[in-house]
Amino acid sequence: MDRRALRQSQPDRLTTYQHNYARGLPPVFGSVAGFRVIQVFAVGVALVAGAFAPLLDDGMLQIAACVFFLLGGLPHGAFDIHLAARRADLGLSSLGLFTALYLGLFAVMIAGWYLVPALTLAVFLVTAIVHFSEDWCDVSEPLFRFALGFAPLCAIGMGHLTEVEMIFAAMTSDATARATINGFVLIAPITLLIAGTALFALGKDGKAPRALAFAIMLASLFVVPPLIGFALFFCAFHTPRHLVAIGRDLADWPISLILAIGASLTLLALLLGALLLPYAFDGSFLSVASAFQLLAALAMPHQSMDPCLKLLRRNTPANESRD
Repeated sequence: MDRRALRQSQPDRLTTYQHNYARGLPPVFGSVAGFRVIQVFAVGVALVAGAFAPLLDDGMLQIAACVFFLLGGLPHGAFDIHLAARRADLGLSSLGLFTALYLGLFAVMIAGWYLVPALTLAVFLVTAIVHFSEDWCDVSEPLFRFALGFAPLCAIGMGHLTEVEMIFAAMTSDATARATINGFVLIAPITLLIAGTALFALGKDGKAPRALAFAIMLASLFVVPPLIGFALFFCAFHTPRHLVAIGRDLADWPISLILAIGASLTLLALLLGALLLPYAFDGSFLSVASAFQLLAALAMPHQSMDPCLKLLRRNTPANESRD
């Protein structure tokens, strides 16, 4: 049987991956319910950190929060190319094309922040919402998935309009920031209402621990400073599900290799950000803007991975060699 026929005879790995991690974490940390307790504990830590935030130097707090959510969140994208080779069964030429496309999307986003920042911000927000919505692919109603993916950003935006507008202004311009915040004010209330309805439905569907932990996190985002709130959502609620999925896909790899690759590629990404975005560590809102610009540049190829893989799989020659 040739490689194309073999691939067609197997289950769709991308679909299997999405549904596997959507079902909830496996019994790491003791149990799935145990991990929900840890997530709620993370909310408590964020609330305590937020309470002490006014006592700290603003510049150091901003840098610390940005470094925390970058270090805590970036590793789950560090294995994209490794996973591409495994999930889509790509040969060398297709894997090389995927890698070039991946790096090209990163370069386009970096250039976009310099050339068309308003458009780049819009693309970043839309793709982020779609990506966060994929955390809920076990929810059958598309509107519920969209609302749950958008809800954390809405909670942060509505709870801290001035601070978020300042971050958007540093990333783009005052006019773009004002227009974006006006959009949040219009869309966020109904989005949060739909998300609340979705969480209530999840609770009735036997997923109360997950729904409750997410609801507690959403409520905290209105209270804690926006950078701490984003770090809480990104590192404690979004990233772990992907890390567990990576662990499943790379179960035959030694943990030392996984840690080494994750750490080295994360540090490389931070170094690229420091080189390409000159205000990354100056301690002002420009450093916050640079952190989110770097996150956006790295997120675009990461969030585009599944569509790119599906396209390449359809166009991979049947006789392409993996050697």
